[in-house]
Parts: sequence; C-alpha cells; structure tokens
Amino acid sequence: MSTEPRNAIVNVLVTKALEIPEPDWCAGHHTDQAQFKPDITHYGPEHAVEINGFRVLQAMLSQSPYAEYASPDTVLYVESGDFTGSYSPDEVFQLADALATAAEQLRTLGLDLASILAGGAL
Repeated sequence: MSTEPRNAIVNVLVTKALEIPEPDWCAGHHTDQAQFKPDITHYGPEHAVEINGFRVLQAMLSQSPYAEYASPDTVLYVESGDFTGSYSPDEVFQLADALATAAEQLRTLGLDLASILAGGAL
C-alpha cells in the first residue's frame, strides 16, 4: 500500500438562498424543500369540499415558475379526494350535492384564475 496522500473527487450539492418574486395570491410554497429551482412551487389557499367528513375535492392556485416539464403559468391544481366507497341512497344524494357544490366552487376558482391571468388580482 502506498504511503502517498490520496485525493478523491466528491460531488456535493451546494445550497444557497434564492430570492424569487412571489405572487400576491401565494399562501405558501415548499421552497424550503426545493433542491433545484424547478422544484419551487407557489400555492394559493386550499379550497376543500367535504361530505360526511370525506374530502371530495381540493383545489388551489399553483405556479411553478421554473418548471421544466410542466407549464410555468399559473394554473388551478385540483386533487380528487377520498370519496371511493359504497353509499346508501341518502348518501348518494349527499355525494351528488357535494359534487354540485364542488362544481360551483371550481367555476369560481376558474374565474379567479382568469382574472389573475388577465393581470388582475384576487
């Protein structure tokens, strides 16, 4: 074995604070968890529709300004909830009412998004 000093090359992830513009509607983001700029996403307030304690839909404004594979534009991010299951006739009507409420809320959020994209504010 050699007694000469050896060197190794090791790749490291260097982090530093990055100041970015934040939209007026932004309620938070996961920038503390971002390892790369494309990971940065702004989120608006969450809007949830629930039925009997089960979340049917969740929607929020979202923008990933440095996205590589998704649109960097402001969009409405929608998640479907946990409403899979078996329902009695009354529960079916409750679910239908909740979905109608969700549709109304999505239309309102769509109008908010259109206003933002047209240069307006919430």
